[in-house]
Amino acid sequence: MSLALTPDLIHQADAFSEQQQRSAAQRLGRRLFEVFQSDKQGRVSTQVRNLQQMVISATRLADIEDFVKQQMGRGKGPCKEWRQVGDEVLEQLQGLREAANRLASHEGQRLALRLHLARTWIRDVVGAYLYAKAQKEMET
Repeated sequence: MSLALTPDLIHQADAFSEQQQRSAAQRLGRRLFEVFQSDKQGRVSTQVRNLQQMVISATRLADIEDFVKQQMGRGKGPCKEWRQVGDEVLEQLQGLREAANRLASHEGQRLALRLHLARTWIRDVVGAYLYAKAQKEMET
């Protein structure tokens, strides 16, 4: 059996993302904006950029989970806000892990599918964060 993601697995993962995960990811993106806002120059929060970069560069879902836990554990400076949103992020990542486990029967495919789901998820999260940021800017 090939360890590559098949078109069918990708289709199933995309359907899961669209039907079950997207609204939760968008709520989380809005929540991230509430907690982190934007930086003093009006740019995307460093915390959100760091999360996005971690998801894009991760080689396994556990790397992303560990990053969130580390941010939550620091508890000082701008990282203290992670305690307000970290559990929700971890819950959503756990949902991605469970979906990959249901959809793929081979462990190698599960690993790849988890990352595919995480990258789809972060696009939804950051998109909602940016939309909330734009809405706030239009108010002022």
